[in-house]
Amino acid sequence: MHPELQSRLEQLGDDLRHGDVDRAALFWLKMFADQATTHGGSLRSDAWVDAGLAAARTLPGLDAAALAPRRRLVEHYGLFQFVRMKDSAVFAGTALAQLDWQRKYIVGLAPAFAADLPALRGWAERHWDQLGGVDPAFARLEDLLARYAPQGRAGLLEVLHDTQTIFGGWLPRPALERIAGGLGLPVADVYGVTEFYEMFYTQPVGRKIIRVCQDASCALAGADALTAGICRKLGLRPGETSADGEYTVEQVRCLGLCDHAPAALVNLRRYAPIDPARPEQLLSDEPPQPVQRIGGQLKIALANVGAIDPASLDAYYTQGGMAAFEKALQTMSPADVIAEVADSKLVGRGGAAFPAGQKWRLTASNPPGPRYVICNADESEPGAFKDRVLLENDPFRVLEGLLLACYAVGAARGFVYIRGEYRPGYERMAAALSTLEAAGYTGTNIFGSGFSCTIELRRGAGAYICGEETALMESIEGKRGFPRLKPPFPTTAGLWGCPTAINNVETLAKVPPIVLYGGRWYANLGTADSSGTKLFAVSGSVRRPGVYEVPFGIPLRHLIYDLAGGPHTGREIQAVLTGGAAGAFLTAEHLNTPLSFESFRAAGGTIGAGTVMVFDDTVDLRMVLARIGDFFAHESCGKCYPCQIGTQRQAELLGRLAQGTRISGDSIALIELGQVMTDASICGLGQAASLAIVSARKRWPELFE
Repeated sequence: MHPELQSRLEQLGDDLRHGDVDRAALFWLKMFADQATTHGGSLRSDAWVDAGLAAARTLPGLDAAALAPRRRLVEHYGLFQFVRMKDSAVFAGTALAQLDWQRKYIVGLAPAFAADLPALRGWAERHWDQLGGVDPAFARLEDLLARYAPQGRAGLLEVLHDTQTIFGGWLPRPALERIAGGLGLPVADVYGVTEFYEMFYTQPVGRKIIRVCQDASCALAGADALTAGICRKLGLRPGETSADGEYTVEQVRCLGLCDHAPAALVNLRRYAPIDPARPEQLLSDEPPQPVQRIGGQLKIALANVGAIDPASLDAYYTQGGMAAFEKALQTMSPADVIAEVADSKLVGRGGAAFPAGQKWRLTASNPPGPRYVICNADESEPGAFKDRVLLENDPFRVLEGLLLACYAVGAARGFVYIRGEYRPGYERMAAALSTLEAAGYTGTNIFGSGFSCTIELRRGAGAYICGEETALMESIEGKRGFPRLKPPFPTTAGLWGCPTAINNVETLAKVPPIVLYGGRWYANLGTADSSGTKLFAVSGSVRRPGVYEVPFGIPLRHLIYDLAGGPHTGREIQAVLTGGAAGAFLTAEHLNTPLSFESFRAAGGTIGAGTVMVFDDTVDLRMVLARIGDFFAHESCGKCYPCQIGTQRQAELLGRLAQGTRISGDSIALIELGQVMTDASICGLGQAASLAIVSARKRWPELFE
């Protein structure tokens, strides 16, 4: 072989092995060598292309239609000579960059290498056997698409998650184009989804993405200092990637780790709590092991948490696990299950407090046809982390509750939609679901009952709006998480236009004991208008942040002081934000208020999803309000202008308030903005984005003066 040809082929081989050139370039070289050998040493360019396109049909994952690999092969390595058929113009060396691939040429090796065609063919064959024509990442993508192609668009988010892992943390354009083709979608639709969700990246990022939470509980614990420290150590600013491609630092919204503040994720591995004075902990391979605090007076949903191995179905059996589902299949009709849930007076534990029995009855009463049940585990609001505790510590109970809901409404498919940041919860639920499938609790004709049901997991990707039920359904369907106009409500036209019941994690975790012991047993707990128990996630300025389950009716003081330990020595409670970022403020004067829907309503608070954030007298509430404003401005999906523009403007006004640069009229503007967003926004995000601000202005008007 000519020494120069050998040198150029060695460079091509190195580039192929290091991924600097697409493997399709090797395919085109092999096709040239094969075809040129057959045709006496040269061939027409159109014949070369036609033969390559035909051969590529048998090679899944090889994008032979892409011009870039063929052009790179021809222009970069100086192997070829092209003679234009129109006028016999010769192109070689640097002139190959001027080729018009729409014209026809006679293609051969450069004259100095013409005698080495057999050697070139042998080289191409050997490297083809070693490397193939498809990059290993694209080969894995083909396997992935083979699994999800039958689902079409509905498989898109799962494919994007797994593809991003395959390609080292981001989504190259060729991969997105292949996903579009594999799922039968326009490329623009795929890009529309990737740009909507925060956890998808279409540009290279660090191999390790450090996400530091910025919301109130973490801010109080030193998140700003932690961010500054890790950025200083890496020589970066937030949003930047290190020169070696190892790290990207991001400031993100609530990670659902408020009881372990300040919190961060490195990729999806938890580092919480982190000492702000020791940011180098984020670079360690050994994250902290936080203490999980759970407690309460009467544990129903939390009964198994910390008491059994959450990965063991046998351990779940020892606590009566799956007995409720078996009882329902053997002795109860679907209507009987709905009746028990209705008798229990169980209402949604995700914030809306809609009666669960009524929701199931509405879903089941529709004409025959497909029905669905969804477990909403997209817990993303600042201060909320109770569902995370259940997903990770009692997954079988959540899945049993979902199976009971499916049985009650006649749904053959159920879904669990888990926020993307909850990777441990997703893995724990996936393992539990696999165990239940192996034990026969899902599938066709379960235990000979005639009931068939499958459960599927779906991952969110960093969009708080997907906690809204209709946006969540859009996401499961493989779309951007835009909320739908209501009516129609999901119980009539939900997932894929079919009747759908959507319930929170905690709601479903309460269902098995209700079915097992009866609705009246549960209704006798709590108060007349607020039955049962409630999980409260307590964080902020308390000694023992954690999740506590109590019967409705106990005083707020007991939750904060007796269970969560109260404020630190020498501190007094200044404010309690109930119901999350979209909730309302109470003060120390309200500590004797009973924890119930009716009592909180009368006091100007809200139970919501059970989020309780405590702020002592050292906290600047203007900072807290500014963080709330930033959260909603960041999370607004942008579908409707009142919310999109209103949350941005609200954040600006609250930012000025926190910085002490307020101008005349800001206070009135905040109230007017809130009224417009509440009245005109499509969904609950915009409708509730100003509630905490309006509540704070009512409690502490001097903050706004």
